Amino acid sequence: MKKNIAILLTILFSVNFGFSQIPIEEYRAEIEQLETDTQVNEYWKDLHKIDQEILVNTSDLKIADSISISNMIKTAILFDIHETKGYNSGGYSGFLPILNLSHNYIGQSQLAYWSIIEKCAEIGGAIDSFGGKYPAYQLESVSLTFYNYSLFNQEAKYQNLVNKLSKIKTEDIISELSKSFEYQNELRKLSEIAVLNSWYLQNHQDRIDEGEFSIVKMSDDNVYLKKYGRIQKLELIKTGAKSKTYRIENEPFGWNYVYGNDGSLTLIDEKENELINYTLAK
Repeated sequence: MKKNIAILLTILFSVNFGFSQIPIEEYRAEIEQLETDTQVNEYWKDLHKIDQEILVNTSDLKIADSISISNMIKTAILFDIHETKGYNSGGYSGFLPILNLSHNYIGQSQLAYWSIIEKCAEIGGAIDSFGGKYPAYQLESVSLTFYNYSLFNQEAKYQNLVNKLSKIKTEDIISELSKSFEYQNELRKLSEIAVLNSWYLQNHQDRIDEGEFSIVKMSDDNVYLKKYGRIQKLELIKTGAKSKTYRIENEPFGWNYVYGNDGSLTLIDEKENELINYTLAK
């Protein structure tokens, strides 16, 4: 029964959105109609169900992104209109903003949403323990999305990285989330021209994961990092005799990729310390 409901709702999402826009004003109108703590609480509960029963079981990336960003936008509107009414920081509503971040795989969306995470950190509750003490789990989500790099057991880096995220000012969270959705749809219109090189997925220096990621050239004549079916634009910032240094578009930490003429690829931090030297796929 649950499986059938999930399939039906997924279809409804795809039909309603047409993968082109998110009905923000409709969301705002329905949330404005919530009057009591109970009604707001039920709305939080419904969003949590959408995440747990539909989003995590959706394999279509277009639909997943639609659902994910819609949940993010609804969460932002709930805080905007009702503040903490009906919000249980230790219950499913307390977990939802964290899940919104971790179940979204679009860097631009995560950056737009970060101030919601900071708001939850101020309130406390679930965020203090979910996936480890804040901000471990949340930073891990951002780092894996942008760089496929794990920050596990690297607490010494946390405060510096949180400071960098806090400096990224988002004037209008909802508008920025909508723009991130639209931009993702524009990227999907591009066609792949060539794969320049591929490497094994590797978020720790000493461990190679299943699967590969690539640097690809797309039909707009730009190069992109491609992993898990999504692409991120690479901006050339330096050309050397034996390598080129690229920055991921909108990346937050100041980390770059050094792409060698010999096919090597290294992730470096803002001080040019080597974080990972990736293994070339054969």
